[in-house]
Amino acid sequence: MKRRSVIIAPAILAATFWGGMAMAQDKVLRFATWDSDESLAIEEAIARKFEEANPGVKVQVEAYGDGYDEKLTAAMGAGSPPDVMYMWNFPAYKDSLMPMDDMIAKDAEAMNLADIPAGLMNISKIEGKTYGMPAGFTTQVVFYNKDMFAAAGAPEPAAGWTWDDLRAAAVKFRNKDTKTYGFAVDAKPDPYDFEQFLWSNGTKYISDDGKTVDGYMNSPEAVEVLTMFAEMIKNEEAVALNIGDDTSGSTLFKGGKIAMFQSAMWSKSGIDESGVNYGVVVLPQFGVKPVHSAIGASAVSIAKDAAEPELAWEFVKFFSSPEAVSMRKNDLPVRTSVAEAQGMTNDPVFKPFFDMLATSNKEIHAFLKNAEWGRIQENLAKAIEATMIDQGNAKAHLDEAVAASARFLQ
Repeated sequence: MKRRSVIIAPAILAATFWGGMAMAQDKVLRFATWDSDESLAIEEAIARKFEEANPGVKVQVEAYGDGYDEKLTAAMGAGSPPDVMYMWNFPAYKDSLMPMDDMIAKDAEAMNLADIPAGLMNISKIEGKTYGMPAGFTTQVVFYNKDMFAAAGAPEPAAGWTWDDLRAAAVKFRNKDTKTYGFAVDAKPDPYDFEQFLWSNGTKYISDDGKTVDGYMNSPEAVEVLTMFAEMIKNEEAVALNIGDDTSGSTLFKGGKIAMFQSAMWSKSGIDESGVNYGVVVLPQFGVKPVHSAIGASAVSIAKDAAEPELAWEFVKFFSSPEAVSMRKNDLPVRTSVAEAQGMTNDPVFKPFFDMLATSNKEIHAFLKNAEWGRIQENLAKAIEATMIDQGNAKAHLDEAVAASARFLQ
């Protein structure tokens, strides 16, 4: 995106212009974030850049921290929401957010949505309306210990590998004396992320219209997924996480106790610090079926009752620009052009994250389809955990979850 020039009007007008929009002096734009530390510092730097391009504008960065939702809800309830805010839970907040589609269309050239993967845009859409612009993201990948693979004489995993390949490799690392395993299966996974396995096996939790779970959540393909993970625990191809022990998969991987660890970008810095000689690979496939990943994404949204809606949109535009995206060094770039310019799409560590994004651009997460998904998800989570503990009976547990969820589908 070409950055627009700053046009300075005659002093008698006492105003400045950016992007063709007049801005009065001393305007304050409120920007709320849940971030802290390095991420917060980057956002404050972006705010200062915006101020430099817009004399007379002050961006007030409001760091809500761990109490983000409570503070944001309180501000909205009091009729004084921040103009712009970080967002992810669009079903909960959409009635308080401003749809952006008309503004995006008006500034189509500047926004250049072709440079932003469709999978990221889908995260902030409900019923076809866009309520936020992507800010950062991660997909799911598998980290693997190169030294452990070399010692076992096992070939390193590569794109196009399958769950059968992973399981065949995993048994080579099982050592009861050292309590070492090939992989880790979370008995209490976040259902948001876990849906990626159903997508990859050709099904999903709930119909696209958000009205049906029977035949989806308890489909043969869903049963196959849960049964596979339960068998991996039973056969000791994987250690079970969150059953009688709260040791994390990250801790086990960093300590050389598992050879492969499925996770996301948030695990990378800790693994880097551990000194493990690791590689990164895309998720395994179910046979020849296309592999998909859950997308963990943040976005910036505008309050429906923003005090400065036009200025808020200008800030969102800047926040989405290649310049600002390039500044967010601790996020994976949401613009393909920036990722390519930084060499990430060819880097063996970062490339799998972008490869997963490229194949995960059509599926919509269940929480965006049904306003009661949080309650349905509780039933699903119980079914997953019960299957991992029983190491079987996936169909029965999923049928129970479907029956218990019927009342939320009216």
